[in-house]
Amino acid sequence: MIKPELRIVKTLALIVGQYPEFLDWLVQWELQELRRLPSAVNSPAVFQGRCQVLGEITGFAKEAPALAAKL
Repeated sequence: MIKPELRIVKTLALIVGQYPEFLDWLVQWELQELRRLPSAVNSPAVFQGRCQVLGEITGFAKEAPALAAKL
């Protein structure tokens, strides 16, 4: 993942702070994709890539409030 600009970190921190259900939805989406990964027979690379991207975005969303507080 490319390093986000300060304004992006702050924006995501505000979203997660004001709308925690967004983070819950993101986590559930990531878990759903991870559960489907073992059964991805036709194109496992697509599922793996989706899981990787969702993992990075979810991790960033979880860390955004702490990162924004430090800045």
